[in-house]
Amino acid sequence: MATIEAQYTALLAQLNQAMLANDADRVPLLRRIMRHLNHPDRHFHVIHIAGTNGKGSTGAMLASVLQAQGLRVGRFSSPAINDPREQLQVNGHWIQPAEFLDSYHEIVPVLTNMGLKAADISVFEWFFLISMVWFRNQNLDWAIVEAGLGGQYDATNALAGPQVTVFTKIALDHTRILGSTLDAIARNKSKIIKSKTTVVTLANQDPAAQAVLQAEAARQGVPIVRPTRLNWQVHDREITGTTLDIASDQYQWQNLKLGLVGDYQLQNLSLVLTVIAVLKRHLITISDTAVRTGLAQVQVPGRLTVLQTEPLIVADGAHNPDGMQALVNSVQALLPGRSLVWVVGVLKDKAYEQMLMTLLPAAQVVITNTPQQPDRALPAKVLAATAEQLAITDQPQVMAADDIQSALALAQQKVAENGAIVVAGSFYVMRELQQAGWLVLPDD
Repeated sequence: MATIEAQYTALLAQLNQAMLANDADRVPLLRRIMRHLNHPDRHFHVIHIAGTNGKGSTGAMLASVLQAQGLRVGRFSSPAINDPREQLQVNGHWIQPAEFLDSYHEIVPVLTNMGLKAADISVFEWFFLISMVWFRNQNLDWAIVEAGLGGQYDATNALAGPQVTVFTKIALDHTRILGSTLDAIARNKSKIIKSKTTVVTLANQDPAAQAVLQAEAARQGVPIVRPTRLNWQVHDREITGTTLDIASDQYQWQNLKLGLVGDYQLQNLSLVLTVIAVLKRHLITISDTAVRTGLAQVQVPGRLTVLQTEPLIVADGAHNPDGMQALVNSVQALLPGRSLVWVVGVLKDKAYEQMLMTLLPAAQVVITNTPQQPDRALPAKVLAATAEQLAITDQPQVMAADDIQSALALAQQKVAENGAIVVAGSFYVMRELQQAGWLVLPDD
């Protein structure tokens, strides 16, 4: 008989790989399935997160704080860097292959009774349903659930009643699916707002997106909270974390240590602290010690992660213009005056010209590589040629490499004595870094 791991691998291979993120019929179907599963999501509290950038970091911070409070916390997130099981975690531990199989086989008879087959459910929908059943069986206190793509037609919109609905930065991405304007993208994402929730959003959410969120919250008759009078003072920017004072109308924290780097994380932090303030008003016990401990301990692989110290190599999964702008700003603040070699690989359906225009002025050398994604990868030579066309001066020097290993080898030859190497452009590049042993994921 096949081992549990072999059965798990075989099951993954047979799941329907269709991408159904823009199909209006899917969420009603999933709500029916959840009803037939006796609403597993009603056995724990839910925080539902949507947005373009920052979902993973925001979810990781919230999970770390709630775990530091001694609670059992599940996370459903995507994409995985390497192993699909990364997407389903309880208190930082991935779902085990046996638990995945057990949850799957708990759901199949329910589908059969509904006249459905396993193949009628896409792989992302399966992961969502399995997470809900597994979380229920794990006796969770809280689940932090990140929308995969958009919101209105995303599988996670089958959730019945999140206690808090969180919106990270909304920006242009997946425009062919979600719409070509910020207003259209925000409308899609806003449709996860349900009655009886509390909506939390950024202080500096784009005005067009903020107006859409306000209107939908009003339509659902629920409060929307954002931190006003927000200000922070950074005392220490280390490659291992950030120490700061941060205050708003919702909270005040002094000498707070965050185990993440990059000034873009401070916006996510402001959002997390607002969620915590809202939970406290809902009489959820979260001690100051839990907040400080959770935030100091949080780690998010692939978000300004240090791969090597000599020469310094950092990696970040920035893969759209907004994410790249945030990364460039953070690197320049974190490594002022350092000569930077950028290693970049992108997918051809991303706004890579805009991303290049952001990073080129911050680079001495740009080395392109081709991500290991045969259908969507932009060839390294095409990206290099585009960079050369967009460069205003002879700087930076632009080169193409075949893959991430050869790109990093070349980068280490080119980096100046005081310099650093920044790897970015796609989560597929982060996956290759992990597979090559550069990026270490938390132990499953």
